[in-house]
Order: sequence, then C-alpha cells, then structure tokens
Amino acid sequence: MQHLVDDFIKMNQAGQVLALCEKYYHDDVTMLSNGDLFAQSMREAYEIQKGFAESIASFDIQLISQQVTDNISELVFQYKMIGVDETLNEFTGKHIQTWQGNKIIHEEYLSVG
Repeated sequence: MQHLVDDFIKMNQAGQVLALCEKYYHDDVTMLSNGDLFAQSMREAYEIQKGFAESIASFDIQLISQQVTDNISELVFQYKMIGVDETLNEFTGKHIQTWQGNKIIHEEYLSVG
C-alpha cells in the first residue's frame, strides 16, 4: 500500500486534485471535513473540488508527516495557495484515509493549523 500512498502524495503536491480524485477515491467514498459530511461519492467530491481547483492560480504543497498502518494512512500537508483573485490561502491539513483494495473508501480531513 505504501506505493499507493506515495503516488497520492506526489499527485497532491503537484496539484492534481481532480486526477487524484478519479484515480484513488472509491466510487462510494465517504469524505468528512472537520467532522462535517463533505461528499458521499467520488463523483460528488470531484464536482466540489473542480470549482476549488479552477480558482487556484498557484500552489505550494509540502508533506509534513505520513504514517501508514495496515489500511490506514495519516498524511499532514502544509498548503499555500494563491487564488486567481490573488488571495493567499495558507493552512495545514491532516488526511486520515481508510483504504480498501487500491482505493480510499473513507477520508476524514481535519484542519490542524
């Protein structure tokens, strides 16, 4: 599973959010954001992320830490993004992912700073 997580990290750092969504999220993924339901399918997550991705002019995404245990990966990224309106958005986010086969079936995102 480590090679899948490593590829997920590379794609995320390259800003390939939509391709990553299609490649790694299970069709029936459940995604939470800070405890709230974000999406209940890969297609729903894709559509939500599409608008966000189109609003970003440039980005710098750094991996802070990763831990992989059995089928759970915990990834922490520092995000720095500049929107097409030149607004700077900086935050640290933790992704707790449950993998089933080669896909993420459950993800919880937490803002950690």
